[in-house]
Amino acid sequence: MDTPTKFVYCNDLPSVAYATRILAHSPVLIIDCEGRNIGALDGALSLMCIGTERAEQIFVFDVLALRPFKHRLFPLFCILANSAVKKVMWDCRNDFLEILSEYDVMLTSIVDLQLAEVQARTTVKKERDFQRIVRFTWGSRPLPLRMVKQNSELFMGVHRLLGMDGCIRQAKLPTVGKDPEVVAMHKAAGSSIWLDRPLPPKLLAYAAHDIELIGALYEHFKESSWITPANELLLVAQSMRYAYSLFHQGRVAGDDVFGPCAVLPLEVLSDSRGHKVPCYGCRRMQSLSCYSVRKQGKKLQTRSNICRTCQIKALMKETKYPIIWVAIAPQM
Repeated sequence: MDTPTKFVYCNDLPSVAYATRILAHSPVLIIDCEGRNIGALDGALSLMCIGTERAEQIFVFDVLALRPFKHRLFPLFCILANSAVKKVMWDCRNDFLEILSEYDVMLTSIVDLQLAEVQARTTVKKERDFQRIVRFTWGSRPLPLRMVKQNSELFMGVHRLLGMDGCIRQAKLPTVGKDPEVVAMHKAAGSSIWLDRPLPPKLLAYAAHDIELIGALYEHFKESSWITPANELLLVAQSMRYAYSLFHQGRVAGDDVFGPCAVLPLEVLSDSRGHKVPCYGCRRMQSLSCYSVRKQGKKLQTRSNICRTCQIKALMKETKYPIIWVAIAPQM
């Protein structure tokens, strides 16, 4: 029989004070949020879940119940903003945006495990470039291999993302995955169920269990040398760029062609300090290498109005989006 996830439900000031005292002594925090379409145009935060290192203690903060006491949560906010405390997350982008929107607190020193998995494909697992390409033919919204290979310049250096469930399965961790009953509830009723009060115990347990899953992956990644003292500083820098990628784009509707999609934005794993221009899709400032370009001889003439990642999103969503060629201004 599965052991139920143990957690403390924080919906008043005494429980928050207790949680803050415990969390203040942990050099590593595991963070995950639940809510309605978090990160999207109509996104709303419901629960902010925080665990200590190895998820030994888990606290589920009821954002709605605590809203009248927001000004009393300053000690907790100081921990979240403390750059000396690592925040382990899986795909931090939406949670980063919602915590910033709700509390005006910017998370620091994020260690994003989704990025660590992408990095490990080449650095540890020694995957070849063909395997990177083949990933676009898997999972939801797959693309024909012929299309990917025929557009090699478009897909150059672009990575398809893996979800947390898929990573747990690949790692063969001895842990229970997401509750299928709650997954079915979410699929049937939508993510607005997170705004209901009182929340059913099953939903609270589901939210807390995600902290256990992220904690188990973090330990597995360290044991497998996917995360080491030598590469963690780089991973933090990459994770912060990942967090800000959605911040710069801003909220978009769930059905927006440039909205959520299992494609890693360019210039997250590495940063370019050269001349940058805006993408008309994701609105991020990116170097010219992130765009399709046209040349006359060796000289760049024009570039696509949307970056290569946004073009791939349109392909995966089977949406025809007009590519407009923009003149490239001479660089001084």
